[in-house]
Amino acid sequence: MNLLTMLSVSKISLAVVPQPPPHDSPNSNNNKHNAHIIFPVKGRLSYSSGTRHSSYNSHGNAEKRIRGLCSTNRLPEAVETFNQMLVSAKSIPSLTTCAILLSSLARGNRQELALSVYRVMNEAGIIPNVTILNIVINCHSQTGRMGDAFKVFNEMQAHGYVPDVFTFNTLMKGLCREGRIADAVNLYNQMVSKKQVPSVVTYSTLIFGLCRTGKTHEAFGLLAVMLQKGHEPNTVTFNTLMDGLCKEGKLQEAKKLLYEMLQKGYNPDVITYNTLIDGLCKEGKLEEARKLCYEMLDRNICPDVVTFNVFIDNLCKEGRLHDATMLLNEMLNKGYNPNVITCTAFIHALCQEGKLQQALGLLDVMVQTGHQPDEITYNALINGFCKVGNLEKARELLQCMLERGCRPNVVTYTAFIDGLCKEGQLQEATKMLHEMLDKGYIPNVVTYNAFIDGLCKEGKLQQALLLLDLIVQAGHQPDEITYNTLINVFCKVGNLEKARELHQDMLEKGCRPDRVTYNTFIAGHCKEGQLQEATEMLHEMLDKGYTPNVFTYNAFIDGLCKEGKLQQALGLLDVMVQTGHQPDEITYNMLINGFCKVGNVEKARELLQEMLEKGCRLGPVTYTVLIDGLCKEGQLLEATQMLHEMLDKGYTPNVITYNAFIHGLCKEGKQQHAHGLLDVMVQTGHEPNEITYNTLINGFCKVGNIEKARDVLQDMLEKGYAPNLIPTIH
Repeated sequence: MNLLTMLSVSKISLAVVPQPPPHDSPNSNNNKHNAHIIFPVKGRLSYSSGTRHSSYNSHGNAEKRIRGLCSTNRLPEAVETFNQMLVSAKSIPSLTTCAILLSSLARGNRQELALSVYRVMNEAGIIPNVTILNIVINCHSQTGRMGDAFKVFNEMQAHGYVPDVFTFNTLMKGLCREGRIADAVNLYNQMVSKKQVPSVVTYSTLIFGLCRTGKTHEAFGLLAVMLQKGHEPNTVTFNTLMDGLCKEGKLQEAKKLLYEMLQKGYNPDVITYNTLIDGLCKEGKLEEARKLCYEMLDRNICPDVVTFNVFIDNLCKEGRLHDATMLLNEMLNKGYNPNVITCTAFIHALCQEGKLQQALGLLDVMVQTGHQPDEITYNALINGFCKVGNLEKARELLQCMLERGCRPNVVTYTAFIDGLCKEGQLQEATKMLHEMLDKGYIPNVVTYNAFIDGLCKEGKLQQALLLLDLIVQAGHQPDEITYNTLINVFCKVGNLEKARELHQDMLEKGCRPDRVTYNTFIAGHCKEGQLQEATEMLHEMLDKGYTPNVFTYNAFIDGLCKEGKLQQALGLLDVMVQTGHQPDEITYNMLINGFCKVGNVEKARELLQEMLEKGCRLGPVTYTVLIDGLCKEGQLLEATQMLHEMLDKGYTPNVITYNAFIHGLCKEGKQQHAHGLLDVMVQTGHEPNEITYNTLINGFCKVGNIEKARDVLQDMLEKGYAPNLIPTIH
């Protein structure tokens, strides 16, 4: 099965919507005798909620102990006591005790252990009731196994149980969590058809699903329906809507909603403020977020650990680790203890900066201080190592994750798939996707984006376009990254017409182009010498509220340099600095290259000096560009000095560097020296290319050394390169 065929399998998984039970299925109203018979196990002692083992009273203390341990959150001991009761073969816990234990485990984020206890219950012949089955459905839902959740739901109905509002709400929440809002609405309709009355939680859950999928406008429409039905929204409902507005960047509307809440007598809580503070922080409006903290205090709402975590997380995401550390100290001084989220924020930031060893060190500190890393912690580390191509270490972390009882999820598998795709290992990535599907996880748009990026990097553009169609067919909404990846690759290959088609498709799908989209088009037009079209795209970008960044300026400077309009390029550099944009290494490399190409090495040196004064790092590209310019001007001694400086800085010359020297030597009539440099290239592991060979052949032909030119040509043909100078050799 090829990649695209295999990916289409995921479409099947998206359609797991429960079917109504057959009309002749038993229910609690007409078949009360069977109401407690579900999943019977032959040869096992079983009882319903109406019968108990005769020795139960002698073990009443054990039941009390289980309930007491659950109330004090000593869950492992509670499970051990539960197991001891069953092993004794003298007593089986009541359904109430079983429900308390399962519910406590689920609330304690120990869903796997809860499901394990449920399996033991089944083996012991304990027949569950609706309450227990609802907890089991909830555990499957919270761990992302909606297929298993619906299996229990369907079997539950087949055995005569009537799902209640809690059952439907739990399933709807799981579907909404996965972005399957259409399936959640279908389930809502099924709920109504079964005469179950939707609750505030039902509507709030659907509002959550709509907001999660970017349909905040529809969510407000549902709020209106909710009010018409006589259901009064609560703070959770408003918090969900506020979260949706913040995620869509509609901060003004979110702030307006907060003040509408206050006017209508609804009391915002710390979650309300944390949501809005998080939205402001994500937009870089930290000062406004701080003011909101003061407003919280004025309303006698105390900031909590989450409030601090929101600020710390956003500071970490901005790479401001020092500021985040200072805020952590303030948090400690106020008596708040950092939690897993706090530590994970720092680990994520370290991974983003490529400080993976420090991130691993912090993981060790977490464990030593009694903080249990969760899936998000491990996913941050796994993603970090996958991004640098260290898949072996990522697999080690996956194993560690499993040993600590953390279950890999969609994010985990997607990180591996992305890493494999970036390494060009599409076949291995497809195997990982198979495993992901086998575990019951449904690929999301990020997973598909990884494959699209991998296909684009491999030059398989038609397959990437087919996969885009597949995403839509599977019920997923392509996002900005999907389209930006495809637009970028078509711009790079000069197919701007296809890029424009994708841009139009992007708009029709309701996907908003962002700064990256516009910058990609600007760079594409500049690369093709279409500076007028690039300028028009810049105006559109400004009209949409996006300001140019360093990438935008670099694209125009590159286009101007390629057109030989170097003075205009220098003028744009001045504008860039005046508008507060710091030129980077790429900016100066393009300008230095532009002046070197026209033989103005002196100006190139001036720009190099300015580059150093601005604190820009001289990389291998800068040195190679200058060496090429000096060689073209016959300044081989200066070029050699530059090469030594390059080596001293720890940079290795590449084939372009060698080609520059070979061209310079040939130009100076030093063909034998140039040929000797070819041998040095090969010895140091650098593969000569067509330019290397053609330069040497041309050099030997110009001095009449046809025999040597033929030798180089023969070597070139043996290496599989096609010459373009055959007519020169007679």
